[in-house]
Order: sequence, then C-alpha cells, then structure tokens
Amino acid sequence: MIAPTVTYLILLGVQALHLLHHRLAKRHISFAEVLSSAVLCIPPTAALPPWLLMATHLGLSGIQVVGSLWIRRLSPEWRS
Repeated sequence: MIAPTVTYLILLGVQALHLLHHRLAKRHISFAEVLSSAVLCIPPTAALPPWLLMATHLGLSGIQVVGSLWIRRLSPEWRS
C-alpha cells in the first residue's frame, strides 16, 4: 500500500529532477516549484490526514512532470 512517506519521496525525486531540468534548459522556475518546496518542508508524519498529504504530493509531482514536458512553452528563458 502507498503511504505518505512514499509519495513524499516521489515528490522529492521529481522536484530534484525538475529543478535540474530548469537549470539545464536555462528556464525560470514558477510558483509550482516554490509550492512544492514548501510542501516538502512538511514531514510525511505530520498530524494531517494521510490522504491529503498523498494527494498533494502526487498532484504536485504530476504538475512538475507536465511542466518538464512543456518547459519551453511554460517557462520564460533566462536573459543574459
């Protein structure tokens, strides 16, 4: 069975890869990356309903995967 700890680790991995992709593609980060970072500050053992944590982790992971696929369309390019 999936648990908040597992979905937390999924979000952590997706976040790390997504931020690396932003760096390599030379694109700015958006509010989604900041929100994901804030959610990662909440431990998976927090006194919150497990379904809420798991839904948040998986939802933000999905948003970042879509953001990586459409990075050129969704994120502005760095200026020199």
